[in-house]
Amino acid sequence: MSAINSPPAFKYICANDMRADNPLNIRLGQMWKSVEEESNGRLHVELMPWGSAGASKISLGKLLNNEIAFHPVSGMPLSTRIPIAAMEGLPFAFRDEAEAFRVLDGEFGNLLRKEISALGLFVFPLIWHQGFNQMSTSVGPIRHVDDLAGFKLRIAQVPYKMDLFKALGCDPQPIHYQGVLDGLKSGQATGQETPYLYTEMDGFADVQTHLSVTNHRFAAFWMCAHPDSWNALPADIQAIVQRNMTQYAMLFREDMLRENIAAGKRLEKRLAFNTTDVATFVEKLRDDGFYKRWRSEFGEKAWSLLENQRGPLG
Repeated sequence: MSAINSPPAFKYICANDMRADNPLNIRLGQMWKSVEEESNGRLHVELMPWGSAGASKISLGKLLNNEIAFHPVSGMPLSTRIPIAAMEGLPFAFRDEAEAFRVLDGEFGNLLRKEISALGLFVFPLIWHQGFNQMSTSVGPIRHVDDLAGFKLRIAQVPYKMDLFKALGCDPQPIHYQGVLDGLKSGQATGQETPYLYTEMDGFADVQTHLSVTNHRFAAFWMCAHPDSWNALPADIQAIVQRNMTQYAMLFREDMLRENIAAGKRLEKRLAFNTTDVATFVEKLRDDGFYKRWRSEFGEKAWSLLENQRGPLG
């Protein structure tokens, strides 16, 4: 490999919603450094973590306008542009991470990638997973669905999630992710739902007293690029990016599997843990018509494909 001794031919931005010390930003930094070295300095990508390109819906708009070249985007903000992207986070769609990886890396995931691409994005093959969401609160444990009645749960500013948590009986509080801690401190919200690592790393455990193990929703990022920026890259640089995307997506999965387990063990020493009777969640959603409503919204093709790969849902 020759030394990097000239300015890069391509200077791009990669934004993300996580803190600089989050495994996502760390792996992205390592990945883009590797890409720069392997391309002999022809592609340089600047990282913009923790919403520095704007809250998720704003940064998604910048990606769609090619102000940002690369962005790992959650299915939730994507669903504000194309509702079917919310299927990533269907409640209780996946029993464990292995099943989620199998389904979202496979034919069903390919369908979602095709739909997301229709927005005008290039979508890379593998998801970058965050983990299963749990519920933390400052008002007591969530033992069963009745404990969600009037619960001021912070949610993303997404219609799908508003409908989901209203169906469960919550009083959802839309707050952008970087504002969650302030929302919990002020009492605007009395709880939140994220994987163990985020509950710890982003300071939510500092202002919460209970953590209810619900595993109610799987969360992932879809690595996207603006096609104009992507297509401007020579084929050999594209191949370098593709290869590193695959490598680092897999490394990030290992990171998050390991770090969520470790964070959960640390949180057990700080918060009162309980395991929620989530069968009551499913029953409530079924009685509300949530699954039937969103099956109609997402379409029979996608719903049937998901059920073919994981069994009946709801």
